[in-house]
Amino acid sequence: MPLHDQYYDSKEFKEILRKYEDARESGESIYLDPDELTDIAEYYHILGNVNHAIEVIDEAIYMFPGAVSPLSFRARVALLKEDNPQKANEYAEQIEDKSDLEYFYIKAEIMIVENKIEEADDYLEAQYEDMNDEDRADFVIDVATLFADYDALEKAQKWLMRSEETDDPDYQELKGRIALAKGNYEESERIFNTLIDQDPYSSPYWNHLASTQLMRNNIRDAIQSSEFSIAINPNDEEAILNKANGLLSLGNYEEAYKYFKRYSELCPTEDCGQLFQGISMLNMGNLEKGIEHLKNAEKLMKPDSPGQYEIYQELAFALSRKGELQEALDYANKLFHLEGVVDKNEALVLKGHLFMENRQMEEAQKCFSEAIKESNGSPKVFLRIAISTYDNGFYKSAYRMLNTLRRVTDPDYNEGYSYMALCCQALGLTDEFLQNVKTACEVNPQEARIVLGELFPTELEPQDYYDYLLSNNPPTT
Repeated sequence: MPLHDQYYDSKEFKEILRKYEDARESGESIYLDPDELTDIAEYYHILGNVNHAIEVIDEAIYMFPGAVSPLSFRARVALLKEDNPQKANEYAEQIEDKSDLEYFYIKAEIMIVENKIEEADDYLEAQYEDMNDEDRADFVIDVATLFADYDALEKAQKWLMRSEETDDPDYQELKGRIALAKGNYEESERIFNTLIDQDPYSSPYWNHLASTQLMRNNIRDAIQSSEFSIAINPNDEEAILNKANGLLSLGNYEEAYKYFKRYSELCPTEDCGQLFQGISMLNMGNLEKGIEHLKNAEKLMKPDSPGQYEIYQELAFALSRKGELQEALDYANKLFHLEGVVDKNEALVLKGHLFMENRQMEEAQKCFSEAIKESNGSPKVFLRIAISTYDNGFYKSAYRMLNTLRRVTDPDYNEGYSYMALCCQALGLTDEFLQNVKTACEVNPQEARIVLGELFPTELEPQDYYDYLLSNNPPTT
């Protein structure tokens, strides 16, 4: 398991690193044990220098054949950076001591990456049965963490419940992560604030707190938490990505672009950095640069990438805006064939949007009608059509659709008020505009921030939008 970041700031590690780098520079030989060499490789990996890390670890494997630490590290690089489970398994099988916990972990991780969750769980259960109580205490936490790393939450919860070390920071961290993943954001934030009080120099704690705050729509707090993490480790990928997402949510596209670019430099094989650089550029009005980044994201995209849908969707929108309708439709059609995309009606609405944007109204109406029919009149689909209608400048039609939606949905349906506010603004209906802003911020502040945020100063929270309008001239188009 990875060492705590603070270790790399210790005098002990800095002295080991100095000796290693001095010996390399002078060409002299130096004896370091396999764990020390693995620590150095891990340090270079944290800094984003994967090639240097592999160079160190390959040296360690050559010097200490069969040693656990170098081989398990190299196996993980093959698994996670090179996307090669077979190669990872070959490194794992070179480990001489196959009773070492690290051997169990890497073998199970390979299974998990290959989506053999139950097989991994059964394998780890078998190892658990054969080990002594002393090893079991660490084993259950490590296994729970491993499953949590891959969002296998039920398995993580099962293993965590076996631990009796409920006050241990590792236990609490995992409990907070599981709460975050299950949507228990308030509980997660409470746990990580407590852990930070105990250890304010832990980047992972700050990162988890920032993720929780993002999910609770506490954007500025999330950015601040990310900045604390970046201050501890300037190359922390998760912290940089969290800050970039926060800046994007606030509409600070220029700064967001800089942090997404920085993330891509640290993680050049990940598609999400290029995707969100593209989205930032599109929001800054740079269509060509936005499309370039989106196509870079497409090139990096793996078959199981969670960003596939968004990459194709954003390319369809951008290319349509550029006037490249056929290519835009080609990307929209790809959405119908993505594995795991359940709601095909959203793709139909997208196609309708593209036709409408290019003023092929008959084709647009066909797509919208089919989406409504296939979804049995889903409010979500109807809202998406209304938004598309607004985005294409048909404000009266969008206004009528949103009023219809309000009449046929339950009183507690809280979506669409922000879009209704925009329609009212565009149509010069000032009183209705004010009332819809007020309602939107009360019942759905997250939607209000996303949809209405550009009308207000970036430092303003949604709960203050209405009062701001009352004390200033309402914004007009």
